[in-house]
This record gives sequence, structure tokens and C-alpha cells, in this order.
Amino acid sequence: MLQSHPAIGQLWVGFSGGLDSTVLLHLLVACQIPVHALHIHHGLNTDAEAWLAHCKAFAESLDVPFTAVQVTVDRKDGGLEQGARRARYQAFSQVMSEGDQILLGHHADDQTETFLLRLMRGAGVLGLASMSESRLIGDDKYLLRPLLKAERKELEQWAEAYGLDWIEDDSNADETLERNFLRHRVVPLLNQRWGVNRQIARAAENLRESADLLSELALADLDALDLKEERLGESLALPLFFNLSERRQKNLIRQWVLCQGGQPPESSHLNQALCQVAYAGEEAQLEVNLGGRVVRRFRDRLYLTPRLPPFANNTDKSWTWDGCSDLALPGGSILHPVPGWPASEYRVCYRKGGERAHPINRPRSQTIKKLLQEEALEPWLRDRVPLVFLGDSLVAVAGLFSCKADCHIPDEPPGWRFLD
Repeated sequence: MLQSHPAIGQLWVGFSGGLDSTVLLHLLVACQIPVHALHIHHGLNTDAEAWLAHCKAFAESLDVPFTAVQVTVDRKDGGLEQGARRARYQAFSQVMSEGDQILLGHHADDQTETFLLRLMRGAGVLGLASMSESRLIGDDKYLLRPLLKAERKELEQWAEAYGLDWIEDDSNADETLERNFLRHRVVPLLNQRWGVNRQIARAAENLRESADLLSELALADLDALDLKEERLGESLALPLFFNLSERRQKNLIRQWVLCQGGQPPESSHLNQALCQVAYAGEEAQLEVNLGGRVVRRFRDRLYLTPRLPPFANNTDKSWTWDGCSDLALPGGSILHPVPGWPASEYRVCYRKGGERAHPINRPRSQTIKKLLQEEALEPWLRDRVPLVFLGDSLVAVAGLFSCKADCHIPDEPPGWRFLD
């Protein structure tokens, strides 16, 4: 598998100290493949510090570089298991550089449990395709699962043959957890009748092909719907979107969310989002959370954006800007200079209400509220647009227009964009 996915950068192993990651790390070292062990310290178990010490000692015994990262798990983020997973993958992405790969020890038994869990939750084609052998987790960063076709009993045989010690998480015996119930009660019964790992692996591969085909269709539809990058997220032409069948609309939205790094949305949430999009007026403040992203509608465009950070208590604040460098602002945006913009000591703030501006290309001043409407700035960004002052004079509304002033101000205003 590693020959099919050659690494440009560093190879990492997600090393929890359990059976699968222990065998994977040992196997790679036995094959003389240079790797770096990465341990994520969730702090959820009273033995977490002992696990960290065990993992560090094992890596050192193999002469493998070892890195540990402590994370904070948000239990509100889809529950404890989902919150831990999100924190873990965020840590992976932060530690890795472009061209790096991280190898995880998921095996065929894990794939079976994942398939059955998603089946019980009513997952669609993509969900039932379960875990892939490889996928992107960031810009040119890859996750690989080289043991996905190996069964747990094979890993146990390897560990016993080489006298390896591994950590047994006591929570794995808790059958109130869905995955453990499947592992201890359901899968053994299925194995008595069928070779369930092989059958599910075959089904997952077939479903993966179907999911890939649906993805290709969705990407083709996106290209045909005038997809545009916006200050925040992306947008597409709503009239063209409505020309698609409902099935293709759902398929497109689902893929669009995934392309932006969101999670596959649940069918019920997707149906609700489409219903609200269809019946919302052109100027309606539509805001539907979907898979970690937000669906919005403005005029004849459908938007998909990241969630906006909280923005309260910023209207009375201001920031100093030199006109030459980037200025990070609350709410996740950046003010940046443009060629020819003069260096000076500017004051940057947000709207309070009632302000007026006199754009360079207009004969008279108007309220900023009216100007933002005429400039067709998206409603969810109108309270966040930076106002740039020199002394007491408003000289620019960032990203939109420069204002008439006593001093020379270029026609092009300072730029304004949001962090990815």
C-alpha cells in the first residue's frame, strides 16, 4: 500500500499504544521504514499519563522519534466519541506538514463495526462505504490505513510472536457503548454463520465505488452552477440549482459540504435545509447548520460558508493599522493592504449604526447601511465589514470602496477576507 502512496514528506504513525497501533509501528520498523510516532493525549482516562509513558518507552525501544500532543475534548461536539475524534484529527493536521502522511492501525474488525454502526444509524452510500484506505485530511496531507484488510487475530498473532506488550483500554469492555456491544455481542454471532469481515469488506468496496461515482456527478454539477469563491465560503447560482432534480440537489449539497471540510450531513437535516432554501425569500436571513457548515441564501445565490465566530461586544472597540501589513480582526477576518495604499496610522472599527460615507465614485454621501445594500454585501457580513479612519475621516470601507478625503486615497480600498 505504501508503494501506491509514496510519501513526499514525513511518515507518522498514530500511536495510542493499543494492539493495532503497536503492531503497525513494530511492523514498519521491522520493514526498515523510517517513521515518527504521534501520541494524542486526550486526558479522558485516569490511566492516560501511564499510557503516555508506555507509548514513549515503546517508541524509544524501537529507536523511533516520539511526539505527544495533549488535546481538549469538547463533549458537546457530537458526544464524547465524536468530540475525541475531532480533537484527534485536528491535532494530526496541526502537527503534519504538507506532503506528510499519517498511518493508522484500523483493521478489518474495525471496518465491520463501523459498517454496522452506520447501518443502524440509517447511513447512505457514502456512510456505508465506511473507512477508506487513504484520504486527504488537509492540504496535501494524507491519512492511510495499511492494515484495513488484516483481521485482529492476525495482529494478535504478530504481537505474540514478537512478545509485544500493548495497552488494553478498560472502556473497551463497556457494552453500554454501541461499538463495544457490536464487538462483543453481535459480530461473534454473525461470524458463526458468515465470514462477516470478508463480506462487509466486499460490500464496503462496492459502496465506495458508488460513492465515488456520486461524487463525480456532484462535482460536475457544481462546475455547471457558476460556483464562485466568496469572501466567506462559496456560492452558486440558485436558479440553476433549482433546475436539478431533488436527488441531485441533495447529492450536490452533500458533496459541497465535504469539499469544504464538513461532515456528511444527516438525511433529515439535508431535507430540512433544502425545504428552507426553496421557500425562503430573496432577502430572508436563512441560516441552516449542516455538517459543520452553514447554508445561506441571498438574492439569486446559494451560499455554503464556515460557521462565523461569535461577534458580540466589538462595536465599541477599535484597532490601529499601519496600512502596510495584515491586521487580524475579531470575527475571523483579515484587513490587508493593496498596492499604492499609503502608510499611516489608521483607526479600524465596526459599524455602530447611522454612519455615512462618500464613496469616491459617487456624487454624494449616503448611510453606510444603504451603501452596503447597494453593494450587495451579504447580510451576514454587514456588521463585520471594517471601517478605516484616518483621524476623524472615514477613508475606506474595506473590500468595497474608498471614500473622498482631504488627503490622497487610492481608488482601490484595502482588502478584506476571512481566514479559511
